[in-house]
Amino acid sequence: MKFSVSLPFFERKSAVDSGEESTENSGGPSFEIKTPNGINNRRINPLKKIIRKRKKRQKRGKAGESRLIEILTVLSTIVLILMVAGLLGTVAVFAYYSRFLPNPDTLLQRSEELSTKLYDRNGVPIFEVYGEKNRILVTIDDVSPHVVNATLATEDALFYDHQGYSIRGMVRAFRNTVLGEGLQGGSTLTQQVVKNTLLTHDRTLTRKIKEFILSLQLESNYTKEQIIQMYLNETPYGGQNYGIFTAAKAYFNKDPKDLTLEEAAYLAGLPQRPSYYSQFGSNPQAGIERKNYVLYLMNSRGWIGPDKTRHYVNDEDYEEALKKDLPFQAAAVSFEAPHFVFWAKSVLIDMFGEDVVEQGGLQVTTTLDLDLQKRAQEIVYEQIEPNKVSNNLYNGSLVATDPKTGEVLVMVGSKGFFLPAEPADCVSGAAGENGCKFDPQVNIALSERQPGSSIKPITYVTMLEQGYTAAFPFLDVPSKFEGSSPSNPYIPRNYDGIFRGPVPLRTALGSSLNIPAVKALRLVGIDRMIDTAERMGITTFTDRDRFGLALALGGGETKLLELTNAFAVFAAEGTYRKPTPILEVKDSYGNLLYTHQPKGRTAISEESAFIMSDILSDDFARAPVFGTGSILNIPNHQVAVKTGTTDEKRDNYAVGYTSDIAVGVWVGNNNNERMNPYVASGISGATPIWRQFMNHYLEGVEDRYEFEAPDGVRRMEVDTLTGMLPVDDFDSRYEWFINGTEPTSRSDWYTRVEVCREDGRLANDDCREADRTERKTFVRVRAELEEWQYSVDQWVYEFYGGDLRYYPPEMKSRLVYDNGSVKKDVDPKIEIVNIEDGGRVPLVFRLKTEVSTPHDIKVVKMYMNGEKFNEDSSDPYGYNFNFNVSDIGKEIDLKVEVEDSKGNKGSDSVKFTIVGHL
Repeated sequence: MKFSVSLPFFERKSAVDSGEESTENSGGPSFEIKTPNGINNRRINPLKKIIRKRKKRQKRGKAGESRLIEILTVLSTIVLILMVAGLLGTVAVFAYYSRFLPNPDTLLQRSEELSTKLYDRNGVPIFEVYGEKNRILVTIDDVSPHVVNATLATEDALFYDHQGYSIRGMVRAFRNTVLGEGLQGGSTLTQQVVKNTLLTHDRTLTRKIKEFILSLQLESNYTKEQIIQMYLNETPYGGQNYGIFTAAKAYFNKDPKDLTLEEAAYLAGLPQRPSYYSQFGSNPQAGIERKNYVLYLMNSRGWIGPDKTRHYVNDEDYEEALKKDLPFQAAAVSFEAPHFVFWAKSVLIDMFGEDVVEQGGLQVTTTLDLDLQKRAQEIVYEQIEPNKVSNNLYNGSLVATDPKTGEVLVMVGSKGFFLPAEPADCVSGAAGENGCKFDPQVNIALSERQPGSSIKPITYVTMLEQGYTAAFPFLDVPSKFEGSSPSNPYIPRNYDGIFRGPVPLRTALGSSLNIPAVKALRLVGIDRMIDTAERMGITTFTDRDRFGLALALGGGETKLLELTNAFAVFAAEGTYRKPTPILEVKDSYGNLLYTHQPKGRTAISEESAFIMSDILSDDFARAPVFGTGSILNIPNHQVAVKTGTTDEKRDNYAVGYTSDIAVGVWVGNNNNERMNPYVASGISGATPIWRQFMNHYLEGVEDRYEFEAPDGVRRMEVDTLTGMLPVDDFDSRYEWFINGTEPTSRSDWYTRVEVCREDGRLANDDCREADRTERKTFVRVRAELEEWQYSVDQWVYEFYGGDLRYYPPEMKSRLVYDNGSVKKDVDPKIEIVNIEDGGRVPLVFRLKTEVSTPHDIKVVKMYMNGEKFNEDSSDPYGYNFNFNVSDIGKEIDLKVEVEDSKGNKGSDSVKFTIVGHL
């Protein structure tokens, strides 16, 4: 196209006109530039320059695109090679491992697994953990749909959506492996069938590969329903119960097709940890909680069917199933010492793993003495059963250990494992009237219950370890201690309601007095007492903050086995050995896998252990409460023993030992219901069972003095009242002391003072100058801590009354003498001697006043806030206050006024504030 444009300075000229050839694709029109006068023409083409630059850029872009294509080609080639290599590697791995894989069709022709056998210490068989021997196969048509629903909802909700494996599960398993958490998680129902039937249970990568391959083969060879059937027939449900048929029979005595929703949920929850969740294990409540979780899964998640429909339990059925109790029935086949067996099995599982114990063919020699076990079971049953209704006492437990080794010789967990629960319609594990008084499968020996006074030796041995002595004087008097709040003090009482005043530690423990025990715990401290308990094997005092002084009387739960074994520490001269049910374990080929080594560690000193054994076997120390010759004594044998009863008679214990055996007995009701109070006492209830078993054990055993004194103790004569060196004209006795703790002086309870003859007050100078003094010995009964002195003073007045030997004077005489004779024309003087003006007093205390006068005293009157509240006409003058909790914080004006026989008067007054505790 050619055109011409006239501009002021430009005139367009075509290429023809200029005599130049037109170039094709030249990029546009050309211009001839003219100056206004037509000089210096020059042709230009600005579009060509633009086009040239664009072409250069296009060339550079094409070069870059070429390089990118080359890189992508190389990368694609590498990826393709890796994919091919990966595929070939996978095929190679599959081919390699497939050579060694079992045939899935052998599921129809399985060989039996090896059962683990348990024997007593003498080689007598007591239990066999069966594998294949206790499995009966069923078809899926013979199983309740509830079982299938519960199993899929719990184990593999997407079972119908995969071909034997779960990518998500495999990723989770890979992550656990990378993080060092082990090869776990990621198993589908199909993989579990493979694991339970065709492979070992080793957690290795090789086994996982084999499991994956076999799962694919299983999915290709069988229908989904057949795989579910295989799972239900092969899965362990606890104990010797393999397969749903055996499990349904063992737990509910039903065929699988008759299982209810809640029963199916319970069984579906067992395979994860069969022994832990089993009703026949040591923690049956865990199985109930697991059942509730399975029901939750069935309600909230359900499972996806082959038609992509979600199957779940509706809310109404879910809520109803949660409320229903499970009707457990006893196992059809009995075996020896079932409570012991289940405990031993749980210990074995901790040692070797559940799979090895269930199917590994172990040969286990236990510590059980079957003959002793049978006799113990008979004694417990015979002592409880005949009078269970009148005594309202339905159950009992007994354990026996060897102090030298920690071996458990006997474990009677209830009066009869296979007996029916009582009442028949009771709820297992519940407290109160709906619960079972007798819950046969619950192992009381391993259950936590309050021990009552049987815990007291641990507090007292803590005192000995801190340097106190068996002669230390306690004041068994009415006392109030700090409670949960100032308005709620802790006020313990003795079992028989009697307070005995000054008693040595020996008598306080032997007679099981409560007030001294609480004071002992206050003196040593709760933490130190718990430290001692833990060194002696008590594991249940973990939450220390919840314990107060009531711990001294059994306010913290213990286990009978641990409590009995703690007493074994005394018998073992201070050495603790962990209780064990296992002596020896061999594999199925007879190779030794484990043998018990009775190693121990020092829990308390040998000297403290000896003194405790001496006290607990001292019939005279028990005499104030139990009398001499009680059934706690075993003829011709020195046996140490301690009883215990909890508040409201809910638990009763007897725990005792010789140097060869420690025996603990508990009686009560599983639901914590009160027993007949006349039965659950220190020398009834558990004690007859303990005595009968101990007599049986000691038959034929040579008579001997069981507990020999170590070199670190000595026996010496002491003052009976104070435990210090003897005092003339006062009783004395003998006591054992750890070297370095024996007394070296007389007690400061005894004081010999100079008094004026006329008024009995502390001698003043006038009295001495008139030679009217005499020296007298007084006994000042001193409290263990100053804060308890008021209560002690009150008891002294009530117990000793007018015996002035127990009231050492504190007031200095005010008498005046003239030429050796006392002046008569003076007013009487009275002093409040135990309250300072502006001081504080506790709720319980005794007011003490003293009078100095040459005349007889007619009366002492007492006023509180201006009102008279008491009169006293005999020495010692005073009053026992028992304020109410509501009085705490009140300020009191106290005045005392004395009138002598001549009508002369004198007075004294103080102000004080009432507090809960000093």
